[in-house]
Amino acid sequence: NDVRRAAVTNLGFVLLNSPERLPELVELLSESYNPHVRYGSAMALGIGCSGMSMATDALELLDALREDKVDFVRQGAMLSTAMLLMQKNPSQEPKAKAFRTKLRETIEDTKHSSTMTRMGA
Repeated sequence: NDVRRAAVTNLGFVLLNSPERLPELVELLSESYNPHVRYGSAMALGIGCSGMSMATDALELLDALREDKVDFVRQGAMLSTAMLLMQKNPSQEPKAKAFRTKLRETIEDTKHSSTMTRMGA
């Protein structure tokens, strides 16, 4: 599991110079049955696409992973989405405001959110 997660995560480093190809490559991996592979695909998107000006494909994939049933996959998706939206304001990227609101709700929701997910937020 660790080897698979590391291999998929390193796709983000390999495709760092051509981030527009990364979302289509990682799309099938983000739907894997293995949660470690899904976590790796989320982190690969965060690492490889963080410098893109328009990362809409990556954000769509991460939106689905943020609703995953496994807590550490949600954690990785939140970390990666934060890497993509870190230097964006709501006028540049409309999803930034909604994501920041979701982060605040996740951190404050101690009853329904797992500790791992809250630490990712």
